[in-house]
Amino acid sequence: MDLPGNDYVSDDFGALDFTAGAAEESSLDALDEYAPPEPADTGADLDALHGLTEKEEESELELFTVTNPQGSVSVTAMMGGIIQKITVTDKASRMTESGLAEEIFVIADLARQKARAAQHTFMMESMNELTGDGEEANALLREFVEMTLNLPTPEEAAAAEAEVFATRYEVDYTSRYNER
Repeated sequence: MDLPGNDYVSDDFGALDFTAGAAEESSLDALDEYAPPEPADTGADLDALHGLTEKEEESELELFTVTNPQGSVSVTAMMGGIIQKITVTDKASRMTESGLAEEIFVIADLARQKARAAQHTFMMESMNELTGDGEEANALLREFVEMTLNLPTPEEAAAAEAEVFATRYEVDYTSRYNER
């Protein structure tokens, strides 16, 4: 339909023709100006950066394991006393659920004490290097480690294990476990 006063040819649907400007630049090409620059290819591999993103191997943590005399329950603790692993063998199948739970708790407590005793030793040795051989400084350090942090000595942990093994189990297995 031609209206009077329009001297040009009008195509009302020309605005919807997306193929007409295909040979020309796209309006999105104007955004290229704001795009981050492409990295220059230096020809070098990124192997140098691989070591920075690679997870370091975990350092070998000191672990402390206590096993009951029957060999049915073993508990491993890390130096701070955190239980890391509990192993129950087929020998535990003869135990009741409550008996097994109690056995795990008893052995876990011994493993925790043994690990915390190692922490006691580590702290005493490390701090002695810093404080030197001063009697007063060593006494304060020992009080701090034993009383404030409540860390058992290795002797106290070994005595607790020996007492539990002697009173809880009929056969004396303590000589086997006292060898270190």
